[in-house]
Amino acid sequence: MPIYEYCCDECGERFELFVRSATQKTVPTCPSCGSEKVHKALSLFGVGSAGGSSKGSAASCGPSSPT
Repeated sequence: MPIYEYCCDECGERFELFVRSATQKTVPTCPSCGSEKVHKALSLFGVGSAGGSSKGSAASCGPSSPT
C-alpha cells in the first residue's frame, strides 16, 4: 500500500496520500485549500545507519576502493 506525495497547483501545499490500491479511482484533493488541481511530486528518501550517523552508508552501495 503505497504513500504518494502530491503538490497542489493552487496553493503550493505538499502533502502525502495513502493509497489502498493501485486501481483506486479517488481524486486527490489538497487538504489546505480543497483544490483537485494537484500533481504527484518527486519523493526523496534518506538513507541512514542504525547508529544514527549516515557517515559511510553511501560508500557501502558501491565498490570499495583501497585506502
